[in-house]
Amino acid sequence: MQENEKILPDLGTPEECREKMGQAYASFLDVASKFISLAEFYSDRKNEGQPLDNHFLDSYNRNHKKLKDATPDEFCYQMAFYALVYLSYIEEVKDNLEEYERLLSSEDGSLSDYDQCCDYLTVRDEFKDLENILKAINNDIAENREAPSHIGDTLYDPNAKEIVNS
Repeated sequence: MQENEKILPDLGTPEECREKMGQAYASFLDVASKFISLAEFYSDRKNEGQPLDNHFLDSYNRNHKKLKDATPDEFCYQMAFYALVYLSYIEEVKDNLEEYERLLSSEDGSLSDYDQCCDYLTVRDEFKDLENILKAINNDIAENREAPSHIGDTLYDPNAKEIVNS
């Protein structure tokens, strides 16, 4: 072996890495669906302080389907609608969803198996990071039984940001 050759870690096959990326997306989709369902319920002031009702599962299922079928823009619009998370976070979600879709729809024959695995695992890791942030927000909303909106704040509200930038 030559001195300048590097020993690369075994990441698995591209198919295995692609599957891991898909699992991370599915897990993030689940947490995002819960987030939107919690936001819908607790953004209604009459629900503040109340336990979730029997309709939460219906709301979750509806939101899960809506997000699963959404484009990255539509997905992010749904997440930003209640102005509960920073728009910079929403941009990270959008970027990762776009990269996820790009990787699913393309087969770049010029990349080595190792490079393909790295691309898949990078998106997987970003989904995990984004999910951890959203889980913390979900837990806060569920524990406090309220969804403190930041409507009008340009850091949270896409409509307010649009008005300021026009």
